[in-house]
Amino acid sequence: MKDTKYKILAYFDNQSYRKLFNEVNSDYAENLQVLLHNLSLFSYDVLIIGVILYKENISNIISAIRKITQIPIIILADASSLLCMSWKKESIYAGADCVMDINSTIEEVDLQIFSLARRNNKQKITQKQSETMINKGKLVMDHKKHKVFWNRVALHLTRQEYNFLYLLAVTPMRVYTFEQIYQLVWKDYSVGDIKNIIWCLVKRLRKKLNAVEDGAGNCIVSVRDIGYKFELNKENEQQ
Repeated sequence: MKDTKYKILAYFDNQSYRKLFNEVNSDYAENLQVLLHNLSLFSYDVLIIGVILYKENISNIISAIRKITQIPIIILADASSLLCMSWKKESIYAGADCVMDINSTIEEVDLQIFSLARRNNKQKITQKQSETMINKGKLVMDHKKHKVFWNRVALHLTRQEYNFLYLLAVTPMRVYTFEQIYQLVWKDYSVGDIKNIIWCLVKRLRKKLNAVEDGAGNCIVSVRDIGYKFELNKENEQQ
C-alpha cells in the first residue's frame, strides 16, 4: 500500500481512524468542505470515506460528491452498519462502489483500491480520447491541435482564453466558481481581484466570438456571484 501508484483522497468523520492511513500515499480531507473542494480541483483515482459518527448522512455526502465527479468511492464502516442491509443498499444506490469493514486489513483495502482504480483509469483514457474533439453546436474545438472554430470560422485565442473555453465547453451546464476557474486556467491559487481578471478574459473572448457571429458570445453564461458556465441557446445549437 505504501508503494501504491494510485492517488487517493481519504476522509474520516472520526479522527481516531486516521491511523489507518498513516502508511498510505493519500491526501486527507479534514472536513466535508475540504473534501468537496479537493474533488472539484484535483484528480484522484479513488476516494475512501470512513463513516462512524454520521452514518445517517452518508447518502447525502455521496450524492454531493456525485455532482462533482464519478470517482470510485470506497465506504469503510463499523460492523453494526454492515449488518444493516438497508444502510448498505442506501450507500450503494447513492453512488458508492464498495462498502467494507473499517477494521479491514490494509491488504484488503489495497485490493479494492487496485480493482476500482484500474477500471477508473481505463474509463479516463476512453473519456480523454473522446474529449480531444469537442462539437457543441456551432463550436468545434480540436484539443490536439489547439484549434477553435465557431460556425466553421477559426478563432485566434490566447492560451488562457482557449483553456477557459475548453474548461466550460467540455462540461456544458456545469457552473465553475471564480476560484475554480482561476486555479484551473491560470494554474495558480487565487489571489487579488480574480473576479475582475476573469471578467476581462470573458469580455475579450465574447468579443472574438461575437465578431464571427452576433450573439455567439452568449454561450458563456455568467452565474451571478458564483462564476460561469457554457450553455447554448437555440440559435447557437444549430450547426
